[in-house]
Amino acid sequence: MASTETPINAITAITESLPPTTDHLTYLTILESHLSPAILPKLNEILQDVELTQNIGWDLIHLLLPLPGGDACLKTIARLGNPREVVLKITEVFQLLDLDALEEEATEEKKEATEPTQIERFCLLVQLLATVHPRIKTKYPSRFLSTTLMAILSAFRPSNQATLAVISFAHTISGKKRPPLPGRKSSLNVPTSTQNDSSPSAPDPEAQDEDPKEAAIQSKLLQSFITHILEEYVNTNPLEWAARLQESFDPTKIVTGKKSLGESFKEEPVLVTRDTIAGQLVALLRDLGLSDYTLLLNAIYKDEPNLTDDSSEEHYPTSPESIPLSQAGSLFLLTSQIFSSVIFGSKTPTPSISIFPDHAKLVTQFIGTSGASTIGSEDPGVVDAVLAIGLWLENTNAFVAGPLEDDDFLQHLQTLSLISANNPSPTLRFAAHTLTSSILHAHPVDRVRLTFITDTLEHCPYEALKASAVSWLKDELITAQTRAVENAFSSTVALAAAQPYLFPDTSALEDASDEELIQELAQVFPFHMAVVNFLYFVGGETYRHLAPEAMISVVQEIYLGPLKKAQERAVVALDGGAKPGLGRDVEDIKLEVGLLGERIKICEAQIERK
Repeated sequence: MASTETPINAITAITESLPPTTDHLTYLTILESHLSPAILPKLNEILQDVELTQNIGWDLIHLLLPLPGGDACLKTIARLGNPREVVLKITEVFQLLDLDALEEEATEEKKEATEPTQIERFCLLVQLLATVHPRIKTKYPSRFLSTTLMAILSAFRPSNQATLAVISFAHTISGKKRPPLPGRKSSLNVPTSTQNDSSPSAPDPEAQDEDPKEAAIQSKLLQSFITHILEEYVNTNPLEWAARLQESFDPTKIVTGKKSLGESFKEEPVLVTRDTIAGQLVALLRDLGLSDYTLLLNAIYKDEPNLTDDSSEEHYPTSPESIPLSQAGSLFLLTSQIFSSVIFGSKTPTPSISIFPDHAKLVTQFIGTSGASTIGSEDPGVVDAVLAIGLWLENTNAFVAGPLEDDDFLQHLQTLSLISANNPSPTLRFAAHTLTSSILHAHPVDRVRLTFITDTLEHCPYEALKASAVSWLKDELITAQTRAVENAFSSTVALAAAQPYLFPDTSALEDASDEELIQELAQVFPFHMAVVNFLYFVGGETYRHLAPEAMISVVQEIYLGPLKKAQERAVVALDGGAKPGLGRDVEDIKLEVGLLGERIKICEAQIERK
């Protein structure tokens, strides 16, 4: 508790009671009762006494951390205190941080002479560990390192400042330091272990010779730790790998006059910083020797225990093989290297994998692991990475290696298509749709492609995804016509198979109330628009021969005619003030219903001309 007495009296008290006048425990109590920012310069002078600091320094850490200006004393304790006791105390203090406030305070302006923010305390503790850990000379230093890394990870929240502090710590502990990046301005003030660190450190009073096996264990611990940090950072700070790859593979899809994501990540400070920090984590992992694709793929495909499991604290690692990498972090490292090879032309070799079986296995590992109903709700970084790798494989024509079962193909497509329907991110939904479409059209067997399209139309509960199935069918018809191939899509077979699900009976809409009718049309709008447009397409001269005999007249009777009447009634109801109660703007619903009516009229006019 900070003292409110005058600084002179407090300084006198802590000076005159110095050991041997009092014992260490008594002196510690006196210090605590007089502690305030005003006495910190004098306390730092007192702590230069190595024997005193080794006896009491570790027990001052939690008291000094909240005080403005307490960092100088803490750094002295890290240099001179008993390194084992200091490490253990710091790992305890991590638990005292207000983790929920950590991210919020990262964006707040610090007021003068106030306590350090939670994120500043986190960064300072990490910096202290970077100073004290190299001082520990024991037979099994990995035991201290393991405890430390788990404590950092449990307190870590992936703000830029905290992540940079962790990167600096890992560089110091590993001994693999990189020069700072030139020419990049940043408002982040991240302490590093090299700042103002010219003062000598005290030796370990309990020094022992290190076991020869320890170096490899510590190296793997750091690799594992940084893969977990990478996992946390990328899942919280989207890097848009998939969308940026799409822009690179097909620049024609970039909207004219609109800044591309690629440009945004080069120009917008927030995105530039995000990309840079992720790049620093990837570079750090390479510096730590984690670049072997076999090792990464094994970590990705194998269901390994998590580094932060409570049970792992009781069992120190005895070999590098017993230390798991983060599964998602390994995926992100793999994705980053692939992404860099495309966007930045890096010379790093890319992995030898294909969509089948490798990407299908990736999807199985990461997507829908809690059931089909959760597909698309996974961590955003995971979905982005899985889609980015798939887009890269599709672009490089790495389709299949070995035999491919139809069931595996259809299951893979179903999972990807559900991402396109369920994911909250528009860019990830579009990437998933693009990848699904590309893989579908690449299958060499026409009846397998047709099966997936008709199954989607028949069974899928998502109207937007059923609309996608309509577009896949249209693309297949165009491809068959353009390439003059003979298959199910160049004859009436495809439309005969799809017709019952493509043109459902809409006569039941006549019995719905106005509110029910409007709700139904609003919810099914994407599908109906796609179908009406498709009907116009297939009713044209070029593709009309693909429609089975009498299909157009049947469709008019059971689908288009009742739909037209329902649309007209919905317009009247909306104009009369009907409220569908969907939580959407009524004007938006009016616009959609109006567009549907216009397309129906155009489609009918074309049919009547034939």
